[in-house]
Amino acid sequence: MERRDPNDRAEFVILTGSLGSGKTTLLVDYFSTEVTSETGVIINDAGEVNVDGAIIGTDYRNLSLAELSDGCICCSLGNGVQQGIDALLRARAERSLGPPRRIILETSGLAEPGPLVRSLREVRQMAFDLRIVGTFDASRPHIGDDFLPQYAAQLAVAQTIVLTKLDVTPSDRWLARARDARRFNPFAIQVTESEPVKRARAAFSKRQLEHAPRASQFSTAAASSSRITVACARWDPNATWDEICEWIENMTGFLGSRLLRLKGLLRPAGFTSPVLINGIAEALAPPRLVRVGDDAMLGLIMILRDVTKDELSITFGLPSTPELKFQ
Repeated sequence: MERRDPNDRAEFVILTGSLGSGKTTLLVDYFSTEVTSETGVIINDAGEVNVDGAIIGTDYRNLSLAELSDGCICCSLGNGVQQGIDALLRARAERSLGPPRRIILETSGLAEPGPLVRSLREVRQMAFDLRIVGTFDASRPHIGDDFLPQYAAQLAVAQTIVLTKLDVTPSDRWLARARDARRFNPFAIQVTESEPVKRARAAFSKRQLEHAPRASQFSTAAASSSRITVACARWDPNATWDEICEWIENMTGFLGSRLLRLKGLLRPAGFTSPVLINGIAEALAPPRLVRVGDDAMLGLIMILRDVTKDELSITFGLPSTPELKFQ
């Protein structure tokens, strides 16, 4: 069992992934061996019957569980996330349990994660660290243009991508799928453990984050769907922090949900250390200074949907517009 520092903040884990990619199986494998008293689960299924909630609730009756079956909370404008957390805390209070150390929200396979991430900023009861885990079915054939945009968005925002069904998939096929996932998201940690329980433990371990890959701005190939593009923006060394911020603000406002992910290191004029920029959809984390001495790593990587280079260049033709390189 993973040991946790009692001073750590609570963790909110969004478990996302395409329909049939193994999200519920991953949860069941995890709960089969781990102590669940400090974990709360919110299950959100699209439809009137919450099948996933019924499966987990039956198998693990000691688990703190809240079920939401009134449509996908990630696609609505309501306060379903808050309602789910309220229900979870009530269920724990009825059993004389305190707030959970970890909440796992399993989304519908059709979920767009961007709106959900933004809604979490409004949660009132607790502060937490957010992590997104995405499941990726390694047994499916090559990705084509029939790969739904929601699936690409789910992969793009994940800090951890778990390749599922490796125990029933030939290695040459799942290795190709791992490359597909890397093209969609060069930042993510990949879990490629074939044994189900070990895979589940690795998926939810915070230690995985200590070994996150550092993607060079030129290391990513074109994504496997023609609708998804990976691009890098690099600024002139004389660009100021205000100029860079203006471009990013304009870009995020204009693209909206077509901006799936952005992350990178920038060194504005006058700064002795690079600034880390990190965002999921339109939700940006506060920028912070980091100690990285290699200027070759400077650049802002963007994972985009249905966006062309000309569209960005024409729309943001400001003096501080960066050089754009599409992969």
